[in-house]
Amino acid sequence: MALLRLEIDRLRNLHRVCLHFDPRLNLIIGPNASGKTSLLEAIYLLGRGRSFRTARSLELIAHGCERLTVAGRVLSEGREVAVGIGFEGNRRQIKLDARPVQARAELLELLPVQFIDPGLHTLFEDAPRARRRLLDWGVFYAEPEFLPAWRRYQRALEQRNAVLRRGDVRAAKLWGQELGKYGKIIEDCRSRYLDGLQLKFQRVAARLGLSEEVELRYLPGRAAGKDLETALADDLERDVRHGHTQSGPHRDDFMAYVAGRPVCHRFSRGQMKLLAYALVLGQLHCLGRPACLLIDDLIAELDIENQALLVEQIVQLESQVFITATRAEALADLASRAARTFLMDRGVVRVLS
Repeated sequence: MALLRLEIDRLRNLHRVCLHFDPRLNLIIGPNASGKTSLLEAIYLLGRGRSFRTARSLELIAHGCERLTVAGRVLSEGREVAVGIGFEGNRRQIKLDARPVQARAELLELLPVQFIDPGLHTLFEDAPRARRRLLDWGVFYAEPEFLPAWRRYQRALEQRNAVLRRGDVRAAKLWGQELGKYGKIIEDCRSRYLDGLQLKFQRVAARLGLSEEVELRYLPGRAAGKDLETALADDLERDVRHGHTQSGPHRDDFMAYVAGRPVCHRFSRGQMKLLAYALVLGQLHCLGRPACLLIDDLIAELDIENQALLVEQIVQLESQVFITATRAEALADLASRAARTFLMDRGVVRVLS
């Protein structure tokens, strides 16, 4: 898998951009506010069907314009596939080889995209939602049962919350059975995936100089010692009072531990960022197929020694990589290995090599 060609029309400050990429390593250099992150955002849109910066499509469209389009050609299993996404107002349209597509899952299957931003060091400090999203990206590819179970679980969760707000205990019990059924599948999928990720994560962490034994632990969103159906039954009175479901996979989490304690209590900020990189790189190794890795400002929070360790792990990936930086000298270790380098300034892109 590789994104070979990208066309952008009216995405933020990027107007009529057309670029050809290398299947391996691509560098994007430019000052702040030059459009580097927006270029990564365009690639992310093609692979995820949504932005990593905003849930409001109107914020993506260039000022004074009514619509935007992003299109590309993806090399997949020996053939090129045309993919495109457009936004007009709040309406989104996705196409694969000119065929309209409703579900974003088809984009995820075609172009697996993972994004790393400069705030990555907060991954193990922030609320669980960011960790769940990162976890579920890998689970989607590893566990075919996951997506249909998650869709059914979400529907049951919406219905149970609605009847809870009405105080309908009988209906809440019935929907609780649905939550228990599909929630168990979700928990099993996440747990199996995290078990499989563990070794690859630890290997990358060790190569990044994090010599202490680090482990990932799955933390189900329910009381310890109870299965989900029991937890839902025990929570029923409280759920009726609050008007929403407080136990279940929608509250799941995972955490990295060192010597029995969360890493945020043991590691420095730089180490936390390296550990988060180890997690994402471990996921790519687990994927079993090439992916597209987007890294915004690789060198933030890292000293020269750790940058060198990280660069070695990145160039060994069997994936397409896009990396941004404000100065070419900041990526000196990568410049000689990159097949394509792009210079950006105020939304204009120039090919350097």
